[in-house]
Amino acid sequence: MNTNISSNSSKSSWRVDPIYSNLSFSIKHLMISNVTGDIKSFDLTVQTSGHDFGEVTALQLTADMASLTTNHEPRDMHLRSQDFFDVAQYPAANFEGVFFEKQGQVPRTQLSPYCRDYKLRGKLTIKGVANLVLLAGEFGGLFTSVNGEKRVSFTLKGTLSRAEFGLSLEGYTDAGNLILADEVHIFGNIQLIKEA
Repeated sequence: MNTNISSNSSKSSWRVDPIYSNLSFSIKHLMISNVTGDIKSFDLTVQTSGHDFGEVTALQLTADMASLTTNHEPRDMHLRSQDFFDVAQYPAANFEGVFFEKQGQVPRTQLSPYCRDYKLRGKLTIKGVANLVLLAGEFGGLFTSVNGEKRVSFTLKGTLSRAEFGLSLEGYTDAGNLILADEVHIFGNIQLIKEA
């Protein structure tokens, strides 16, 4: 079943719980190992229609690029500079979901009654450059607390091209190998709380 996220159906709103959510990335360094990092501060809102989590009708993510860290401050400062993300001029990266496609239902069990795979297409804007991207994910399930609070979790993963977003600053080793690969792998582990 395909869901166009621009649907005008009745909606429920969900907000991200930053304590139990994270956005991370990895990129090949010297073509032999991976450098990993995180975006520590981001906001995510999702709207759905139907029972419980139902059908996704809107998804909007805003990431604070100044919060990017690879646990090495000189490298992080370089990433925030004009050479890469130019955080002073472009402080945020944005993702707007435009199409949500369920791929199949994992057989229901007592432990994972809602687990399913999906594809999420959306417009990602980094450094003022917007491109459509395709993300894969899995809906982890829904939890209702004793006081009625509802939570859901899901994962997102995908691969981006630095060049497509104007982040193609290239450096080479003495042997002629790229210092950084073009492909960047991204991963999100998300937990949402339903708003009253």
